[in-house]
Amino acid sequence: MTAEEEPEGQDDDAEPDGATDDAEPAGENDDEEDPARQEEEPADQDPISTRIQQFTEAIGPTTLATALLIYFGYVATRARFDYFGVPLEMTGLSNQTLLLYGLEVVYVPAALIFLGVLTVVAIHATVKWRLTRDPEDATNTFLAAGIALVGVLLIGRALIGMFVQGEETSVVIGTTPLALAFGPATLAYGAWVHGKNRGRPLLPARLARNAAMCTIGLAVAGLFWASTQIAWAYGTGRGEEDARELMERPEIIIDTKEPLVELPTGITETALATAGEDRTFAYRYRGFRLLLSSGDRLFLVTPTWMLGRDQTVVVPDDGNVRIQLLPQA
Repeated sequence: MTAEEEPEGQDDDAEPDGATDDAEPAGENDDEEDPARQEEEPADQDPISTRIQQFTEAIGPTTLATALLIYFGYVATRARFDYFGVPLEMTGLSNQTLLLYGLEVVYVPAALIFLGVLTVVAIHATVKWRLTRDPEDATNTFLAAGIALVGVLLIGRALIGMFVQGEETSVVIGTTPLALAFGPATLAYGAWVHGKNRGRPLLPARLARNAAMCTIGLAVAGLFWASTQIAWAYGTGRGEEDARELMERPEIIIDTKEPLVELPTGITETALATAGEDRTFAYRYRGFRLLLSSGDRLFLVTPTWMLGRDQTVVVPDDGNVRIQLLPQA
């Protein structure tokens, strides 16, 4: 019994090399472990890629894509009709309609994301080639420091855009959220490059994993924020485009029972003859253009509508009006 129990009571320094690898305490300092040992984390810790895959499977790709399309459609459509002073809540548009509006908005963010991924892949391939070609070279150290410096500057730009308001530091579309998305990622990548160059990571595996999760979270938040700004800008642009093309839309001729008050400039009112049996409609209005028909409402504007000068007329489409369409040449 004494001979068998003696190895367990010996100090770690006196154990053979083979016994040290098998019986090394799990709580030993992570900084002294080599990279191969750091990758062998406890079994209850899943890799980051596995966690992301589990999260995606739990939500469902179709559900996530539909929710994003509805959201981007909502943001863009809200900005589009807000240009004409029409709150989106008044339109009564369905989720299916917002989904269709979201389809035309998502192309720009998707294209930017795919181009960004291609750029990141190219940069990463170049950096890996450099590290493999000249390991532990001083140039690689400067490269890692330069990448980390860019990350720090981007983080600073994101903080300025979020917390400082003023004419000199006004938030430009896409700059602040993109700096928030890529700043921490660039800093983390610089730390990874430096760790690869010196042969072992800068941080213990558990701390590096937590930092990677925070970096991914900031990247997702920044990209989502940037996509929201792009969707709003796209919707505003569509509103401006609608205003320029109003002259080409069919003219809306409306007959009503009661007169409309405060007619916009360019709209003519004609009193209809009341002789005979048809006395339902007494007034006719010409010159309108249809902006939107939704929720039993007609949103009407003039063909020369201008922001800040003209208003949008809302007429209930409840059977008390008669509508005619007159195509334009």
